[in-house]
Amino acid sequence: MTHRRTAITAITLLAALCTLAHTAQGQPAAQAQPSAFPRKAVTIVVPYPAGGSADALIRPVAEKLSRIWGQPVVVDNRTGANGIIATQAVMRAEPDGHTILLHLTGFIQNASLYRKLPYDPFKDLVPVTQLGTQPMGLAVGPASPYTSVSALAAGLKAHAGDVSFGSFGIGSTGHIFGELLKQNMGVQMPHVAYRGEGPMLIDLISGRVSVAFVSSATAAVRQKDQTLRILAVTGPHRLASMQQVPTLSEAGMKGYDLVGWYGFFLPKNTPAAVAERIAADTRTVLAQPDIVQRMRELEIEPSGTSPADFAKLLRSDYAKWDGLIKQFKIELE
Repeated sequence: MTHRRTAITAITLLAALCTLAHTAQGQPAAQAQPSAFPRKAVTIVVPYPAGGSADALIRPVAEKLSRIWGQPVVVDNRTGANGIIATQAVMRAEPDGHTILLHLTGFIQNASLYRKLPYDPFKDLVPVTQLGTQPMGLAVGPASPYTSVSALAAGLKAHAGDVSFGSFGIGSTGHIFGELLKQNMGVQMPHVAYRGEGPMLIDLISGRVSVAFVSSATAAVRQKDQTLRILAVTGPHRLASMQQVPTLSEAGMKGYDLVGWYGFFLPKNTPAAVAERIAADTRTVLAQPDIVQRMRELEIEPSGTSPADFAKLLRSDYAKWDGLIKQFKIELE
């Protein structure tokens, strides 16, 4: 009887060892990944400072994901270099889903703006999901004589070179849209680059800079309190909070179907099943009424795509932004 028990034990141990060896070779490991995630705290790296729209969006989303996953979800704001510092930090992280990058449209714009970008947006990170989209508003100061896009165009032609446009910085979406506006109107308009939306708004409201593209959240708030006048918005449709304001397409301007977006990315080699799990759980969060309301307050339209659909969107948007950036010869060092 003792010999029989010993033999059974040996067979059991041998079977277990074979299973472990088989897993080490990578076959069942990929299947085990989804159940292994998350096994510890998750960090969402944000390339923008605390207090901005990206931060305001991600913190309630992170709290909801923490409840689903049963693990802490920490927001890590790593600013600098147009989002490159945050992107590189995620690239160097373990490809296990526990470090996520939240980025905006600049993620693919950078590939056209920089001669030597230290990452390939299509190879070095894995697209997970688009969280939402956010258009921009074409704004003038409260004392501006321009009350419509057509009036602005007439004024620019009458005062060629005297009217300037501001942006968040060289290569920003507002800069690109401003150059596109000049092309649409056939006018000259000097560009004034600021370090962020805050400093630009001070000069726009006071009239030191004549016109600028602002975030849709800023547009909605400033239109309501009358500290800015919003002439039109980008994107395919009017904002729900400003139904009286036309789109730039409605105003006869071409090329303004593009909108900004927020998206999740993971380090390359992250298992597809982990990316799918994060995308699915994020979609669950984005569908919750309080999150929808919060995003609408920020003028962000919730989306929540699959990794495959987000990858297709990246390719499509890259081609459009790349064409504009090269056409206007915008470049960053």
